Amino acid sequence: MGKAARDSKKDILRIIAAVSVVLLHVSSDYIDISDVGSFDFNAAVLLNSLTRFAVPVFVMISGELFLDPEKSINVKKIWTHNILRLFIIYLVWSYGYYVFQSLYFWKFPFYKQGIVRTVTGIVYATNHLWFIWMIIGIYSITPVLKTWLKSADEKNIRYFIDIFFIFQIIRTTLTILLNKSLVNEISELLTFTEISGYIGYYVLGYYLSRYKLNKKLKTAIFVILPFGLVFNFLISVVYSKMQGAYTPGIYDSFGVFTFFNCVALYLIAEKIGKKIGSSPKLLAGLSADTLGIYLSHIMLWEVIKGQLGMDFIPISFAAIIVFTTVISAAAALIAALLRRIPFVGRYLV
Repeated sequence: MGKAARDSKKDILRIIAAVSVVLLHVSSDYIDISDVGSFDFNAAVLLNSLTRFAVPVFVMISGELFLDPEKSINVKKIWTHNILRLFIIYLVWSYGYYVFQSLYFWKFPFYKQGIVRTVTGIVYATNHLWFIWMIIGIYSITPVLKTWLKSADEKNIRYFIDIFFIFQIIRTTLTILLNKSLVNEISELLTFTEISGYIGYYVLGYYLSRYKLNKKLKTAIFVILPFGLVFNFLISVVYSKMQGAYTPGIYDSFGVFTFFNCVALYLIAEKIGKKIGSSPKLLAGLSADTLGIYLSHIMLWEVIKGQLGMDFIPISFAAIIVFTTVISAAAALIAALLRRIPFVGRYLV
């Protein structure tokens, strides 16, 4: 059907997730400079708690795309095309952040350094590119997953998601909520690496794209959604006050409410996508810019903090919204420009 028929659901999800990543990092810095329990702290935690679906949703989109039985992916292709591209992106952007940090903050003559010091600088230049390595890990086992899914029925896939939910989502949530030595010890025993991490979200994205949830389950998810959003915020605030320090664990990627938020958002985007039909040009273009937004937004945020200071706007809630909007727009513009440069557009954004 061509480019005009691209899936608007995935484009909507990508854009929401990309802006949420920016919001996450901006609000996190305001949390760090605010007193626990203050209005600014609570406002920053509220906004931060609304963002944690972002990484799981990116992974779910990848699962829907890469595990699609109509999409031909073998070991050679995944390594020579997809993983190689991600590795190049990591090296180039990490080096870019190393140069940026050297010039802007450290006043460090990076160009005079040897190989070992340069590699060290690249590795430590920025933390947010951990996402690249996580995706590389998931992509590396994609051919194996596709082989399984080709012969798996819905019950078999649902079983995998169920054990991911129990031994990753529920286990993580209970460990955070109870925070007792015995619970932590049991949690360690029940940490099954085979279904730990984001692999469950990867398969979940595929599942939701192929199978319909029954009406009762859908209703339950949407009933839980508003409570989940409120509980994520309230539990984090209460625990932070109790411990005298920011405690975000309950609403991180593997919290139970975040899991349901991801599923609900996927279902909502699917419904909106069906109404829209094929992605309009603007929506498709913004979606194509989302990787560039992810890669460049930390650099833009560091420049803004360095030039204006984080108290530029006195009320943190307003500051977070303003800075998130400005950074997202600027990063999207940068990504759009880079995409139009030969080679750069294909391999670096």
